[in-house]
Parts: sequence; structure tokens; C-alpha cells
Amino acid sequence: MINDQVIKDLGLIGATLIRRDGTLIEGILPDYVDKETFSIMCATVFGGASTAYDELHFKDPELLTIYGDEGNVIMFPNGPRDFYAIISPSGMDPKKIKDEFIEKQK
Repeated sequence: MINDQVIKDLGLIGATLIRRDGTLIEGILPDYVDKETFSIMCATVFGGASTAYDELHFKDPELLTIYGDEGNVIMFPNGPRDFYAIISPSGMDPKKIKDEFIEKQK
């Protein structure tokens, strides 16, 4: 379960767990974010990347990052049916965030 303390400890803006069909399972996001729209758009990006990898005969991507000046969206699988979408400030290392987030989720 995603909790607010993990988000604070890692210095994140938000974190969600999303089904590949775009359904939000759980998440903590800033109040100004429409959770359903965010989830659907992340599922679209994650699904597109997975399809591209499939065309290359690669297994699913392990880490996707959308970089921006104000923040990054970091996505990675949580099994075959869902994935995490984490929002971090710019300048943070996506791989390190993924590893630390997974460790704190145990």
C-alpha cells in the first residue's frame, strides 16, 4: 500500500498504482491532479511502450521516464497486470527512485 510517509521520505510529488487498462488502484497525488485522467494517460504511455517492445520481441520495459523541467513521471511494472507511476521533482535519478520506492513498499 502506498503511504504518505514513503512519498515524503523519498521527496516525491506523488505515487500511484495503476492497472494496465488505466484503472487507478490506489494513489496519492496533489489535489490539483485529476487522478482518473492521470491514470488513463499513464496507462496509454505504458501500453504504447509495451507494444513497441513487443514488436521488437523484447520483454516489457523495466523503467519508463518522462522528463520535464518541473518534474518527471517514472513508470515501472508491478507484475503482469499493473504498474507504478511516480511523480518526482526534476533532477532526481529515476532508477534510484524506483529501487528505493520498491524497498520501502516491502
